[in-house]
Amino acid sequence: MIRFVTPEDAPQLLEVYGHYVLNTTFTTEETLPSVEEMANRVRRVTQHFPWLGFEENGRIVGYCYADIFRTRTAWHRTAELSIYVHPEHVESRVGHRLYEKLFRLLEENEEIHAVVACITLPNERSVRLHESFGLIKKAHLPEVGCKFGCFMDVGLWHKIL
Repeated sequence: MIRFVTPEDAPQLLEVYGHYVLNTTFTTEETLPSVEEMANRVRRVTQHFPWLGFEENGRIVGYCYADIFRTRTAWHRTAELSIYVHPEHVESRVGHRLYEKLFRLLEENEEIHAVVACITLPNERSVRLHESFGLIKKAHLPEVGCKFGCFMDVGLWHKIL
């Protein structure tokens, strides 16, 4: 079941996100946020954008959201996308189903004109998911991040809604 996330879901969101923070370069965040920090992120994001969770057997196994791309007002019609799926569920199309719903919501929102995804590379699964929703790679920035002592490339994908 796909539903809107609330701040009370923060512990479950961290169960999903924690894997990526602690074990991968798919997020550039290096320290796991606290439950309160995650709850505050949900509060901030959901003031303007949807944050969706995929719930299975009473547990969130994946989530996605749109957020502000950049803080200056000229950018406010562009949303940045984020998605994380528990590693045990990445083969079950959870991410695809979440994005189907998120894209419907964003396309219905007359305030949003474009979406951007910033993908730490390599991450073929994420690239395939974003491209399956029509995002096109527009930039490749070599060695702009560093995590676990390794420099990371980042790609930017874009779509006009």
